[in-house]
Amino acid sequence: MFAWNDLQPIAAMVSAVCSIVAATVAVTVYRKSQASDLSTKIAQGDRVIRKHTDRAIGEVKNQLVSANHRLAEMEDGVARIEESQKHFLVGKDLGPLHEKINGVSNQVAATAATSNALKEQLGVIHELLLRGNR
Repeated sequence: MFAWNDLQPIAAMVSAVCSIVAATVAVTVYRKSQASDLSTKIAQGDRVIRKHTDRAIGEVKNQLVSANHRLAEMEDGVARIEESQKHFLVGKDLGPLHEKINGVSNQVAATAATSNALKEQLGVIHELLLRGNR
């Protein structure tokens, strides 16, 4: 049949093919195991990021609700102030009042001047009467 020398090249080729197949299987198994580890790590990272994002969004929503509440309170306060100020006098309302006060002030000044003049005249009359009786 075949001589051992004739089978050596065939045995070497079969051995080489088996080595290549074994190496290919080993590399494929290694890559798949790393790929599943990597996908697991990615999934875990995604969960952590999603959890952090959800928490951050919740905090932002709470801050927005709080800010809206404070803004509504401010709007109510401003509305109350505006309502109470409707009854206050403003510059255009004070103009006629200022004119009247100036008129009264002028009349008081005129009355004071007249009173001083009358006082002086009565003082002179009083002096004359006192001198005439002597």
